[in-house]
Amino acid sequence: MRFEFFHYSETGPRPENQDSFEVKNYNDIFVACVADGVGGENFGKLASSLSVEKFIKKVTNSKCDLNNILLSIHNGLQEKQNSDVIYKGMATTFTGCVIEDNILTGVHCGDSRLCILRRNGIQQLSENHTEVNRLLKSGKIRREDIEDYPRKHVLDSAIGIRGIPKIQKIKFKVNSRDRILITSDGVHDVISKVEFRDLSLKSVSINDFGRNVIETLKSKKITDNTTFIIAEII
Repeated sequence: MRFEFFHYSETGPRPENQDSFEVKNYNDIFVACVADGVGGENFGKLASSLSVEKFIKKVTNSKCDLNNILLSIHNGLQEKQNSDVIYKGMATTFTGCVIEDNILTGVHCGDSRLCILRRNGIQQLSENHTEVNRLLKSGKIRREDIEDYPRKHVLDSAIGIRGIPKIQKIKFKVNSRDRILITSDGVHDVISKVEFRDLSLKSVSINDFGRNVIETLKSKKITDNTTFIIAEII
């Protein structure tokens, strides 16, 4: 199994890019992750960069316990906060995966996103850990009301927060020519899943796909950092 990949990260209108990402591809194993430092919190960039660096270092194959790895990263961020009050409040979203032998194994916390593009379809594998998604699932808000909901970006969980974070485990069988898409919310807030599907369908290569996503981002009103990773199974 071989992989081709494309990645992009841009600060946008924000004073600092608090998104971080890492990609590792070796011995028919692909590892990738995106983290978005929680906006408004102290040291969001440090939280996201430490998270992706530790994840990439610790994940060596699909048999690694990704849940425990992410919990250890969370505990490390909490220990840093306890060591000095200056770090209080540092947190990050996190979405990461490893692909080996046609199996994608992933972990997720927050509102970054992992999707699979296959032929003319797209499937979101990660769940949004947000207040608005919790209310939607409980029937307290309608899907058509989400856009106008004033707290739609409020997170229900993140790595580094007090207590135990919500960590979603992901497992999915992938096929040749599947495309894996990991995005920070600055990307999928302005490009819909349908748009991603259509951009993928008209893109022969992964580089074409990446460039088309960038062009689409530049045509939108961006309000946040934008980071994405695209990988294709060859």
